[in-house]
Amino acid sequence: MLSGLPLLSVYKNVEFLYTVGKSARGIHCYVSIDYDDSKSLEVGDTSMEIIEVIKKSNTNAVCEVLLTGTLAKFFAGQKNVWWVSPSQTHPHGMTLTIRGTRDSLREVRNALENILFDGYEMRLGSESEYHPEFSDILPERQTVVLNMALSMGYYDRPRQCTQRDIAESLHVKQATVSEHLQSAEATIIKKFTSEF
Repeated sequence: MLSGLPLLSVYKNVEFLYTVGKSARGIHCYVSIDYDDSKSLEVGDTSMEIIEVIKKSNTNAVCEVLLTGTLAKFFAGQKNVWWVSPSQTHPHGMTLTIRGTRDSLREVRNALENILFDGYEMRLGSESEYHPEFSDILPERQTVVLNMALSMGYYDRPRQCTQRDIAESLHVKQATVSEHLQSAEATIIKKFTSEF
C-alpha cells in the first residue's frame, strides 16, 4: 500500500546516504541506486524524483533526489527524528534506521503502527550519538563519512566495520574515507579541547 513500493521493481537497491533538507513534499537527500540498466534512471516514479545524477556507472548511480513517498512525507513532518545509514530499499523490502530523542522515537513508533499495520519490525535504541554541532563545524563530505562510520559501528569497541567497508558503502576509495575521518576527528578534538 506504500507509494514507494514500485521502487523495488525498478531498482535493485536504493540506499539513503545523507539528508539535505525536509519540506512538505518530502525528504531532499542523496541516495545510491543500484540497477541492471542505467535507463531505469529515466523511468518516472511517484515516490522518488531524481534532481541530479552526480555520478553514474553501468550498475550504480549517486543521485540527489526528493523522496515523496508515504514514509518520506511522514518523516519530513517529524521533529527530533531523522533517517541515518543504513537505510535502503532492497528486493526483500525496506530497512530504515532512524535516530532521535527517546520521546520522539516513541511517538514515531506509535504513528507507524497506523501507517504500516503489520509486516514491519521496530527496535528502539538510545538517543542519538550524533552531536548537533558536528554539522556546523565539519564540511558536508566529512559529515557524510563520519555519519556513515558512526552508523556502521566504526567507533564501537570492538569495531564493527573497517574503513574499506565504509568506502564500499559510500562508493569511494578507502583513502578518501581515511582522509575525511582523520580531518573530522582532528577538527572535533580541537573544537572540544579548546573549550576546556
